[in-house]
Amino acid sequence: MNFLGQTWAGFLRLMSYVRQHPFKSFLYVVITGFCTLCLLFVLIYLGAFGKLPTKTYLKSLKNPVTSTIYASNKEPIGYYYLQNRSNADSSQIKPALIQALVATEDSRFYEHRGIDYRSYARVLIKSIILQQNAGGGSTITQQVAKNLFGREKQFFLSTPINKIREIFIARRLESIYDKEDIILLYFNTVSFGENIYGIEKAAFRFFNRAPEKLTLPESATLVGLLKAPSYYNPRNFPERAEQRRNVVLSQMLKHKYISEETFQEARTPMKVDYQTPKKVSSFSAYFKDYVATEFAEWAEDNPSPDGHTYDLEADGLNIYTTLNFNIQQYAETALHRQADNLQKLMDRYWAAATTEGGREVLLQQLVDQNREVRQMRQRGRTEEEIAAFVGEKHKRKYWVIGKGYEEQMLSLEDSIAKSINRLHAGVIAVSSNSGRIMGYVGGIDYGFSQTDNIVTPRQVGSTFKPITYLAALEAGEDPCNYYDNTLITYSQYGDWRPRNSNNKYGGSYSMHGALANSINTVSVTLQLKIGTEKVLGQAKKMGIASKLPNVPSIVLGTADISLLEMVAAYASISNGGNKISPYAIDRIEDEQGNVLFQAKPQYKGRVASTENIKALQKMMEGVVRDGTGSRLMGYEIPFNIIGKTGTTQNNGDGWFIGCSPELVVGSWVGTFDKRVQFASTSMGSGANTALPIVASIFKNLSYWKRPLLSNFEYDFDYFPCRPFVASDAKEAYELAQTDSTYLQELRIKDTLAILQDKPIEIDSIQGIVPGGMPLDSIVKDSVTTNIDISNTEVE
Repeated sequence: MNFLGQTWAGFLRLMSYVRQHPFKSFLYVVITGFCTLCLLFVLIYLGAFGKLPTKTYLKSLKNPVTSTIYASNKEPIGYYYLQNRSNADSSQIKPALIQALVATEDSRFYEHRGIDYRSYARVLIKSIILQQNAGGGSTITQQVAKNLFGREKQFFLSTPINKIREIFIARRLESIYDKEDIILLYFNTVSFGENIYGIEKAAFRFFNRAPEKLTLPESATLVGLLKAPSYYNPRNFPERAEQRRNVVLSQMLKHKYISEETFQEARTPMKVDYQTPKKVSSFSAYFKDYVATEFAEWAEDNPSPDGHTYDLEADGLNIYTTLNFNIQQYAETALHRQADNLQKLMDRYWAAATTEGGREVLLQQLVDQNREVRQMRQRGRTEEEIAAFVGEKHKRKYWVIGKGYEEQMLSLEDSIAKSINRLHAGVIAVSSNSGRIMGYVGGIDYGFSQTDNIVTPRQVGSTFKPITYLAALEAGEDPCNYYDNTLITYSQYGDWRPRNSNNKYGGSYSMHGALANSINTVSVTLQLKIGTEKVLGQAKKMGIASKLPNVPSIVLGTADISLLEMVAAYASISNGGNKISPYAIDRIEDEQGNVLFQAKPQYKGRVASTENIKALQKMMEGVVRDGTGSRLMGYEIPFNIIGKTGTTQNNGDGWFIGCSPELVVGSWVGTFDKRVQFASTSMGSGANTALPIVASIFKNLSYWKRPLLSNFEYDFDYFPCRPFVASDAKEAYELAQTDSTYLQELRIKDTLAILQDKPIEIDSIQGIVPGGMPLDSIVKDSVTTNIDISNTEVE
């Protein structure tokens, strides 16, 4: 209170001084503001808010040299271009385009040297003092600077700092290039919306012609589009685009670039010849983005000798990566095939468990929100007419994986259903020992979705359980300790009642049996016994950096963690207990072949004792031999792969991570729209969606003449205790101490299996789990709707 009182008294004295000396006070304010602005200019020039590009670097922008990305066998797999643009040359930029741009964006372009001080004066007086919308003060050259280098968010004063940076860059550009070159740079780097950069791509997208063939109205339309590319998009909003085009034409008339007669002739109704993107994307495009992110982190800390930050899009670098060409092909093929198979099932058997009334109600809600349907209701159309419109089939665009948009005969309802039930996926393969990323497919098709499902956090389901079980082993628990399989309501956690996927309770499970069959009741008991803090600490040791909730339900996988982090954590299990950090860049060379960077895998420390890691490996072998991942046995992979499945609430996400001592392969499959899921766990579980992708990769690797894979080695063949006993935990533990028949039963069973030589069958339709196979235990609060698919055929 004393401090506040003193502050208020000081403020009153200041106000009194201002009233007594108004002119002197105003002068002080002006001087202080001027000095502050000068200081800000100096700090920006010295690079306090990010280094300014050098003149040498700016000279390279006119004809930027592409950087090349290579797989580990030195096979080129991609290139980095400046904003992925297609460069038009000066002969393609006709006078009408230049005149439209100058008249609209910078009428004194040919008179200034990058900075238009009269425009700044106009902005100060009209926009700031008089609060009138008088437009911006940026010149074309400053806009080139913004197009090329973007605007970074600063701790404070982001807009002034970025504007001043653009002033410095604009002055340097003007000292290097003539006006025609700057115009060309502008048209080759400016965004026209829809992820289009450059006039050449924009001309073909909206008018299906080369830039030099554009008419005056078309040129004015594209220039007008630059003010707000989404708002003035001529395909989506032709009326707005036409109004904006006419504003551009009127500016051209005002500055005497066109006559009154030409102006009137150019004001024709808007005509667009829109070309739907036909892009067929390489799956490695996701990997390119990941490499670019990793490169940016390195470049920030390793500037070039002349001080500028290395740029993938202009410096002509050679990036040698860890990607194994063969493993990448296996991953692409497996993901593509499985996505195709699962989508056929999803189209037919999707559900909306979180929507009251299910899929029919959700579809009706979405149909009612459709713009054309709303307009029909506003015009008084009957429900019968609307239903006929909704059900009538037309040729509609639908993205086909690997091909791009294709026309299909679909009703409005079909089109809406296909848009929300689209399945997405990701798969990554990482060296267990070094962290080298050897396969990376971030999605179903980069042209359709640029979301990278490897780095995007998702709810992980039961794939988190091995982390809790390892923490339990480290705390002194034994794989042959038994726990009651009892349905418990935890009043201290809001009457939380974790269920098992099969809704079966009673008896007790050994620790290794509970993990193999992904039993929620036992896993929660174990989590509460050892404490959440120990589990969170174990996850951090294993490389999980995502913020994890300090709640007991974390053992069931309620946390959002990326596939990349989970695979890194599993690598520390498969390699014997060493923490690793996945990386993609092996070496960076400049245009002359000088090595700028060479990766050196580093030892990150231990995550657990060797004894407990080996115990967990054996427990995870049980997952794929007899538990929720036993479908893997049907692939007859001649190595003892270990792993864990994961399935989240209502089958929204399916996971499987498989490991050999040398390699970890993880996959995620799910929908982006979490209102939509598979109708049954038999279809939507991780064992059915994600496991086949991982299994296919390991199966292909098993054919190598010089094997990459090897077997895990154990000191014993079986745990000396049954996974499940019908009695309670105390009696089960006592039985295990004296049970002399269990191990003999297992040996006889394995001998008969070898004599029969009959592996687990895999259905001909990848996407349906054979009957009787254990399903993954999920984060479940209600019974999942199941449907009979035993006689289902997918065309």
